[in-house]
Amino acid sequence: MTNCTTSALAKRHGRRRRMNGYTGDREPSPRIVSVFRRPDNTVCHARCGRPLSLQGVRALLEADFYCYACLAHVTIPLLVLDTMPVVAQAAF
Repeated sequence: MTNCTTSALAKRHGRRRRMNGYTGDREPSPRIVSVFRRPDNTVCHARCGRPLSLQGVRALLEADFYCYACLAHVTIPLLVLDTMPVVAQAAF
């Protein structure tokens, strides 16, 4: 009885589709449109142009900001903080 179950299980595992290996190609990150940086490195909300308040960092992956003007929460991955657009003066 055990041999039958084992062989059926082995057949089932043999028929499973295997995932392709990781190719290492990375697609570019999407463009950031919810925030921008001023030349003095102040992170600002793109909707209203006001500075955002840093609330904290989650799991060393994301930074949580809050806009007191719009009362909106903004989460930004830490890896893209360096790629934020720098705007000299916002036209709001």
